[in-house]
Amino acid sequence: MRILLLFALTVASACPLSAQVVTGTDNPTRDLRDKDPAVRTIAAQYMGASQNKEYWEPLISALADEENPAVKKAMGDALRASTGADIKNDDADAWKQWLKDNQHTGIPEGARKQLDSYQLILVLFQVGLVVVVIVVVGVLVAFGAMTSNRMKAMKELARQAELLIKDGNDVQKKSGSVLEGLDAKKGELTTFFSKLKDENESEIERYGDMIEQNIEHRMREITMTLREKAEKELEQTFNEMKGEIDRRIRSATEDQKDALIRELTLRQQGFLADVESHTLFLEASFFYISGKLPDAIRVYKKLLMLKPTHYIAWNNYGTILRDLMRYDEALEAYQKALDHSPDNPGVLYLFGTVFALQKKKDRMLEYLKKATTFDPEFQDEALNDTCFKEYWEDPEFKDVAEG
Repeated sequence: MRILLLFALTVASACPLSAQVVTGTDNPTRDLRDKDPAVRTIAAQYMGASQNKEYWEPLISALADEENPAVKKAMGDALRASTGADIKNDDADAWKQWLKDNQHTGIPEGARKQLDSYQLILVLFQVGLVVVVIVVVGVLVAFGAMTSNRMKAMKELARQAELLIKDGNDVQKKSGSVLEGLDAKKGELTTFFSKLKDENESEIERYGDMIEQNIEHRMREITMTLREKAEKELEQTFNEMKGEIDRRIRSATEDQKDALIRELTLRQQGFLADVESHTLFLEASFFYISGKLPDAIRVYKKLLMLKPTHYIAWNNYGTILRDLMRYDEALEAYQKALDHSPDNPGVLYLFGTVFALQKKKDRMLEYLKKATTFDPEFQDEALNDTCFKEYWEDPEFKDVAEG
């Protein structure tokens, strides 16, 4: 647009007669032959301002025949303005020769030169514009591709986060359902286990050992096993033993009956204590898995008051204290666990984690070496446990952890 405006201004500056154009004539060629000099003058001015090459020949012909000096000057000015040629106004022969030399082009010489320069500028401008457009399009395409990739990555991350949240909610709901079911069955199980006799004691101990040894990996399987088998197998066994005990009581003396009843009462109380301790252990473990550490501590304390020899409870209790950075209390709990399960490699390993967190390197290496000596699998565990992260590149740690 700026180039077109410059072209128009240049043309206008080359046409001084344009300000005198009279638009009242409808046939300027005819008016050039009018008797009135004023009409011929106006016609010449109009034709000069129009810049129409079709008027050149009529103007030159009229100039050759014109006798009025003022009109001849007007015609010469019109030709100079229209053609851009530098020829004396009243020299009709010169104008005829110029027309002969330039009639092959429809553009005045001066105007043609200006147009050529403007055309070159326009071409350069268009080329520059195309280059700019290509660069801008390239940038936009690259930005769009990068944005698209980031959007895809963000969508995938959001989808994975939604799946993790959903899985976490499902686990929490299932854990809550198991706890609710356990609470609902607690009274029934207590009454049921109180009726178990000698032959069933080994079954109870077997389930208790399974719960203690596999609590972190098989919590839900054991709970379901207790609920199902406690309702089926143990009920059948209890019914069989009840008949046997009834027969023994009928055949026994009064003193034997009293002794048997006392023995059964003591065993009943022991069964009830075992059932209560197992129930508390499950409840505390679920609280720990759910991240409710204060509740887990409260239940573990209750369990350890009921059964102080429960070394796994001491072990888990100490781990919760360690996670809460209560390191001295954690070490006391681990020591209790070690008192009831000497040389237990798992407990020795946990001692090492606490000393690592306390930056007590010598004590850490001492207990880690003991743990890996009893159970070499703790070497791999140590190489991936973030409690030892600060020592992963330590040569002495590597000697112990890598064997």
